[in-house]
Amino acid sequence: MSKTIVPTPPQKVVIADENQEVLGNIILSEITWDENNIMGNVSDKITGKPVEGVCVKVCDQDYGPIAFNFSDIDGNFSIEGNFPPSVRIIAAKSGYGVVSSEALPTEGIRKKALNLELVPAPNYGTVLFGSVKDGQQTPLGGIKITIYRSHSLNPYDFTFTNEEGMFVIDNLEPGAYRIAIQAQNFNERVINVEIGKDLPVVTLETVYLKKKVLKGTIHGVITDKNNVPVSNALVVLLNGNNNPIQTTYTNDEGVYVFYRLDPGTYSIIAK
Repeated sequence: MSKTIVPTPPQKVVIADENQEVLGNIILSEITWDENNIMGNVSDKITGKPVEGVCVKVCDQDYGPIAFNFSDIDGNFSIEGNFPPSVRIIAAKSGYGVVSSEALPTEGIRKKALNLELVPAPNYGTVLFGSVKDGQQTPLGGIKITIYRSHSLNPYDFTFTNEEGMFVIDNLEPGAYRIAIQAQNFNERVINVEIGKDLPVVTLETVYLKKKVLKGTIHGVITDKNNVPVSNALVVLLNGNNNPIQTTYTNDEGVYVFYRLDPGTYSIIAK
């Protein structure tokens, strides 16, 4: 039977012994459509069963939202609003792919029930969500996030945090993982996480990175009086008390380097 036909009011019939009652003719009447109402039904395309709790939205041609509602236990929905001449319909529910229509003439869909079919979404695995900040609660963008299987040295996947310090990694199978959080000016953090079965999203606690205590470097070139670089020249680094703390030798171009130096005053002698 068409969904546009309204059920008739009930009519009582009493049958007594050896008597028969004849019920009068029943006349079916069509539903009276509200010009500001869009109705329909949502079902599972695979099973054909109605789907409850589907968010159905009516939008304009540019996907600007107008009104929305949810399907009931029988998959039926009704949306009221002031609709433009042309609208788009969007339907979504967790576990299903999103349905979005082309631009439809409002006049046509007001006069009939919309039948929407949802297709179960593929299983893309678990999504891991996290955020990274410094000790002053400032979000850190551009931080590299690398995830490994717990006992593997080969990266499983990697990504970077956005400007708000947030990152997302998807398509994770159940199991144990190791997450390395690395940045040039911060100490590396390693976090272990267990991904359980049937978990669509795992949210990590905020990760706080500690700024590295950066060490200084000193480099230079040793030459003779003719400005010719001297190779294999001994270079000694002295601290503020003129005590030697590092030694090195120049390369073929007369270059030397000292590194991992704490803030302070240094002197250099060469031979």
